[in-house]
Amino acid sequence: MVNSKIYKQRFDFYWKSVIIYIVVLIGYGLIRLVIGQEDLNIIIHDPVFILLLFFITGSLLMYLHKLFWVRTLIIGEDYITLRNRFNESTFDKDNIKKIFLGRERPFQSRETFRVIKIDLVNRKRKLRIRPHNYWDDKQLFEDINRVKSTIGK
Repeated sequence: MVNSKIYKQRFDFYWKSVIIYIVVLIGYGLIRLVIGQEDLNIIIHDPVFILLLFFITGSLLMYLHKLFWVRTLIIGEDYITLRNRFNESTFDKDNIKKIFLGRERPFQSRETFRVIKIDLVNRKRKLRIRPHNYWDDKQLFEDINRVKSTIGK
């Protein structure tokens, strides 16, 4: 683990969506109060208001879930380690059959949206890593490409 890089999962999507939903909820409530001149009790029972509250609570729950698990990815010279709060799995070059870097789609502007699939020796399903879910995604993509070249497959 001398020359390893740690990548933490990003959570910014969840708190940004919570803020956007809250702003929309407040704006919707203010428009209904000012233009519709309705009572606050009627607005609270409005289906759109309730739907926005569900979106806010769902986004908050997902944000707290992601914060609780604290997923990280560690890339070394010839190994990949997946770590969360309760578990750590290390896959060295002997356990990796093949690393497949997904092809770039025609209108895709960044290669980090590509999905990386890792075929493992003792696992039936392929391990999928989405670089855009981690901070410093371009460097993550380059590091996995480097690990792929050390494996030679």
